[in-house]
Amino acid sequence: MGQTGKVGYMIARYFISFVFVVLIGTLTYSQKAKHQELSSQFPTENTRFGLEANKAKNRPDRKKISYLYVESSKNILYGNPCATEATRKMGFEYVVQPLGIPGSPDADELEKHNFLVKLKLFFTRGPFWKMVINKRIKECAQKSGDIVG
Repeated sequence: MGQTGKVGYMIARYFISFVFVVLIGTLTYSQKAKHQELSSQFPTENTRFGLEANKAKNRPDRKKISYLYVESSKNILYGNPCATEATRKMGFEYVVQPLGIPGSPDADELEKHNFLVKLKLFFTRGPFWKMVINKRIKECAQKSGDIVG
């Protein structure tokens, strides 16, 4: 005894739908894998097609961070993510460097380095950069609960 035409038609329809879903899933998975494979072979972070990867205008922008050396972490909120982000937006970062540690620069070298960094900040961020960063650090301290009031 054979199946009627309607039941056979429904089975064929379900089979075709199943094959179609499996085929589409396989194609989308393979496309993701190919994109990931291609992006790992590029010499820079640029993976958009049609752009030459080694040209400076196609590379992502990176900000050069300067370092200001301080002897103690007083009033700089060292380790606070909000304060670190605020100083990085200004183009520098505080580094705690106590004097007298073997292998570290002496006071004259640190003073000369800090003078050059502060001079750069004066011309890039304006003459009141120190007041601005102190205000932002104070706001970060209030937001995080380091200073109440």
